[in-house]
Amino acid sequence: MSRKSKFSYEVKLAAVQQYLNSGLSYVQIGKSIGVTGRTVNQWIDSFKLNGSDALKVHKHNQSYTKEFKLKCIKAYLNGQGSYEQLANKYGLRGSTQLKKWVSKYNSHQRLKNYYPTPEIYKMTRKKTTQQELEKIVKYCREHNLNYKETAKKYGCSYAQVYNWCKKYEHKGNEGLKDNRGRKRPQSELSELEKTQLQVKELQRQLKISQRENILLKK
Repeated sequence: MSRKSKFSYEVKLAAVQQYLNSGLSYVQIGKSIGVTGRTVNQWIDSFKLNGSDALKVHKHNQSYTKEFKLKCIKAYLNGQGSYEQLANKYGLRGSTQLKKWVSKYNSHQRLKNYYPTPEIYKMTRKKTTQQELEKIVKYCREHNLNYKETAKKYGCSYAQVYNWCKKYEHKGNEGLKDNRGRKRPQSELSELEKTQLQVKELQRQLKISQRENILLKK
């Protein structure tokens, strides 16, 4: 899934060059283009660390291995810089990303490799049998509910895998059955649903009676 940036590469580069050449402050430059001084500061730090390429807008999410994530986390924990400084140094989207990694690490959550696969969000809905659904859901649950990995493995969309797993959580394998077009037995209906059906039946009978009365009057 692509990420849109409010500011183009050219705007960011112009802001950085203006700061370096004009003597204006972060805040002054930020106000002139409608952004905070802190953001301008981040662009400048990125430029100083990694050159103009660091200001380019990525069309898709970047890939991050768990080893790379751990490297960034340890750099922060060892006091090698602030979240903002290290995000710029390692070319991350922003400091929030690094904060999430550090939080996961401190809470002993497993770090995973991240490889963006935008195509799984655009896949057409796949028709599956009951047996296939159960197999897909089982795989996903056995792999820590990794919807993206499961969708890629079985050629489904991300949304399909997510919805199937949620249905399974609520009703087990019964929730995976395709009940479209099937009339539910009375034993499965709630009291409200039974009442609604009775009202519909009475309305149907009333319409029939009204038609019969009209015919008798002719």
